[in-house]
Amino acid sequence: MSELDAAWQATVGSIAAARRKPDLAGGEAVGVTVLTGFLGSGKTTVLRQLLTEPAGLRIAAVVNDIGPVNIDAAAIGGLPVASRTPERVELTNGCACCALVDDLAETLEGLAGSRTSDAIVVEASGVADPATLALAVESSAGCTLDGVVAVVDAKQLASQLDDPRIGPAVRRQIDVSHVVVLSKVDEVDGDEAAALIGRIGKIAPGRMVVPSVHGRIDPRVLLGAAMRGATFRAESGEHPFPVASAVVTPAGPWEMSEVARWLEDPPPSLLRAKGWFSSPDGETHAVQVVGQSWRIMPATDVRDPAIVLICSSQEAADWAADSLRRLG
Repeated sequence: MSELDAAWQATVGSIAAARRKPDLAGGEAVGVTVLTGFLGSGKTTVLRQLLTEPAGLRIAAVVNDIGPVNIDAAAIGGLPVASRTPERVELTNGCACCALVDDLAETLEGLAGSRTSDAIVVEASGVADPATLALAVESSAGCTLDGVVAVVDAKQLASQLDDPRIGPAVRRQIDVSHVVVLSKVDEVDGDEAAALIGRIGKIAPGRMVVPSVHGRIDPRVLLGAAMRGATFRAESGEHPFPVASAVVTPAGPWEMSEVARWLEDPPPSLLRAKGWFSSPDGETHAVQVVGQSWRIMPATDVRDPAIVLICSSQEAADWAADSLRRLG
């Protein structure tokens, strides 16, 4: 039996065993889906859409973002809120967004023990190894691994796979998953989308590929994974490649045209940036950067503008942050 076959059988066996395993109080274990994808792939958009239209399910989302400013948790927190605490946002539709505390297993066991969720989704950081998170799920009392979903950006995937720095991490995320979501598929033509699906098929033969526009995915596809299983190899503790982050806060006040010029010629090491900045007229703007693609949008209800920069080294991240600060 090949290494891949052995890993598949071991994983499917562990998932089946977990589904038979009751939680500590004797009830059914809660299914946990790991949502992975490289920086800027569209994970948060998929998660946000899932929380907005949960098909009657009470979903708990656990967000673990890179950098000390958790931009993604704040974005998800923009959904209609019933109540809010420092570590948990209760949404009006019965779903919740939770900040990851010191230990993933501790967070999951707390959610499972509360019996307030039908399913849990863990949004991995863009460079986290999903296999490591999957193993953490399996070790958490009251939880069972429902699967691993990888989100890939249709506009960026080809260049990412060809990049010697990024390619191994992206391929790893695809290989580990049981479902691949091809996001932003409306921004490429049909032939390009077909070619991307072909490349995904070579990395992970037989994997389900689901095209998505604006993050819309049937919840049954994302949360029904236990019937199909997930696959990962044993070297799960290995970090795909080094990254580092820096935070610019306060961000601004800067003229929007100055920020746009900076984005047109960003530091070459910049992989991802996201956050908010203020302008001299008192307005606040959201900024998103993925590779060479960027956009600036109006933003409201932002108290402390900050931008997180993600680069290939700490030195590069600090240099990028200094160059952005000099706009002021």
